[in-house]
Amino acid sequence: MTSSTNPEPRRSFLFKGILSMLSGLLPSRSGKAMQSARILHNTGTPVTTRLRLGNPPLQPLDTMLLFERGDNNNGRAMTHEVISLVHQELGKRSFPWTLYSSLETHHEEGDACSVCSRLHKYGPGWSAGLHSEVFAHERAVALGVNVEMTNEYPGPESSEVIGLNLQAKGAHPSRSGIQVQDGGNHFENAISLNGSGSAGVDVAGKYDSALNAHDNPIRLNEGASIILDGKGQVRMRYMAGRIEFLNGDRCIAHIIIDGEDHVV
Repeated sequence: MTSSTNPEPRRSFLFKGILSMLSGLLPSRSGKAMQSARILHNTGTPVTTRLRLGNPPLQPLDTMLLFERGDNNNGRAMTHEVISLVHQELGKRSFPWTLYSSLETHHEEGDACSVCSRLHKYGPGWSAGLHSEVFAHERAVALGVNVEMTNEYPGPESSEVIGLNLQAKGAHPSRSGIQVQDGGNHFENAISLNGSGSAGVDVAGKYDSALNAHDNPIRLNEGASIILDGKGQVRMRYMAGRIEFLNGDRCIAHIIIDGEDHVV
């Protein structure tokens, strides 16, 4: 007995359905062209949570991923890295961050640090705990280090929010807390203070000289004062052709600068 249903159309329908499903799973040619530049290439040996080269000193670290390297290099002068990150961004609208570290802590005892750098210097060679090099090839802003501070504590207790904190520790004195050096070029302003507050530079420590200008002049605009007491009452300023001595808002003495030279 023959069936009235022809199996050939059913096979054709099933075959077309399978082809349609496979074409939906596979990327199109245009999709392949778009993703070809983003293929991740893996080379080298597999990386585990512990990777050690040489015999470096042990560190008391409770870490999930540890790379260690101990060298004794005396050959060709070249750098030796433990880990290297190379990042290139060619897009015009992007926010490329090569290395990102985020820490959220609620501790009340101990110390919190999102990024820690520690250097033990045993030789006379140049060394740096953190080193930043910036090559500006275009207009606008280029910064070696950028620090943004936000104080969101509304309470009455003291909140010490400090952008840069330098501590001199150890048995022997260090040379400088901050040193600005000029190389082949120079800074137009070695240090610029743009803001407002109670003091531009607050020297609360004990120094033989709070400011040593050496052979450099100290400049004030006309009308600005040099304060001679702790309350800010006794002042000296240049104003309208006169060097004035003030007690509060009252001028108590003055010298006319285009007058004859005479003993005061």
